[in-house]
Amino acid sequence: MGSGASKDGFTEDDLVAGLQEGKYKNIVIMCGAGISTNAGIPDFRTPSAGLYFKLRKYNLPYPEAVFEGSYFRKDPLPFYGLIRELFPSTLTPTITHKFFSLLHQKGILKRVYTQNIDALEYLAGVPEDKIVEAHGSFQSSYCTSCQKTYELKWLKTEIFNPEKNEGVPKCEACKGVVRPNVVLFGESLPNRFWVNITPDFESCDLLLVFGTSLVVSPFNTLVAKPGRDVPRIYINMTKPGSSGSMVGWFLNLAANVDFSRSSDMVLLGDCDKTVQSISNKLGWKEELDKVEVNNLEDIS
Repeated sequence: MGSGASKDGFTEDDLVAGLQEGKYKNIVIMCGAGISTNAGIPDFRTPSAGLYFKLRKYNLPYPEAVFEGSYFRKDPLPFYGLIRELFPSTLTPTITHKFFSLLHQKGILKRVYTQNIDALEYLAGVPEDKIVEAHGSFQSSYCTSCQKTYELKWLKTEIFNPEKNEGVPKCEACKGVVRPNVVLFGESLPNRFWVNITPDFESCDLLLVFGTSLVVSPFNTLVAKPGRDVPRIYINMTKPGSSGSMVGWFLNLAANVDFSRSSDMVLLGDCDKTVQSISNKLGWKEELDKVEVNNLEDIS
């Protein structure tokens, strides 16, 4: 496990002791793409990943157009083509996702704020009311013409059988284009994101940040919401404010994110390995192993 707590600040031993003593009863989690890489979803940290090459055949005006709402409304084929190439047909929640579910089972999880659209928090057993999907997710989808809604099972079948729909899922009722409930560039974040922020972060007594470089606004502003004495734990492969995501690479994103409070701790390394280490120290290994999850195959 990588490491690094602030000098003379909050330590991993402090975190373990606080959890063991039942000090934290309203834990808020913020998470991003880094928690899903071990589930097989690439985060494309470098141009060598070949993303430009995968997109060339769609004749996009510029690569990031594939993530824009305005371009999707014009031509949804590149978006679905990219999803088919990058999104694994089999998808299982990771150890980190299971840890979220375990915190819920222990009655100490207030909310999970996720930037991810893969619905893995849901598949890991975290209840819907505990999840705020800042950028939406594939868990549900809708027809852009008649608004008929569909579940993940249906969308998965349509995405991975492009020969039946010319590469774009179509509504069974009106043949309109179906899109997942995700927030693309240029679109507003869901109301659920905004209405929960104040009550959640006012009651937050421990903030856990997993797998996000905190460069995308307004999501990254949430780290400043807890009280100054509330411990903030940052666990990721890259330091706060340094983007390692596919979208971050596209847009050359960076941000000035301060994790220098005495109550802060930064742990650089793989999220799953860090969670395993902390769980072992807590004596939670057996409970974590027993957390039951669904996978994408289960819903087919």
